[in-house]
Amino acid sequence: MRRFVTTLVVVALCAALSGCGWLRAGGQSRTKPNGFVLRGYATVAGAPAGQVGSPCQVPNSGIAPGTPLKVTDPPDHTLAIGTLGGGVLAADGGTYRCNFPFEIYGVPGGHTTYEISVDNRPPVRFPADELRQDKPAVILVDAPSSPTPSP
Repeated sequence: MRRFVTTLVVVALCAALSGCGWLRAGGQSRTKPNGFVLRGYATVAGAPAGQVGSPCQVPNSGIAPGTPLKVTDPPDHTLAIGTLGGGVLAADGGTYRCNFPFEIYGVPGGHTTYEISVDNRPPVRFPADELRQDKPAVILVDAPSSPTPSP
């Protein structure tokens, strides 16, 4: 009788644990996702002077909050997409720049370099190890200069 009770307890315990998923957890993959968060900003020259850290825009640049970004590997396979955030005024020596930040989640690992393009501009290449170590990807964008009036 004692053996029957022990067997019954073991069967009940196994049934309870399998209902929680504990017994089947051994069949699941133990590898972690290889994605990382890519952080950086597009910095646009030609921002009007103002208080550093305040919101800004550079109307003739074609860069604004919501401008699309694309992350590719060098053969040009799209790995992730994102958009620029609101511009923040920064001083760079005697000139002012407008920095548009971005964060792109789940960028796949396994590459030695990544290319990031803002809108339809040419991509900028970055070493993967720096990006995975949370070094920001800084993309320089020069705003088109205003045409000078003809005499």
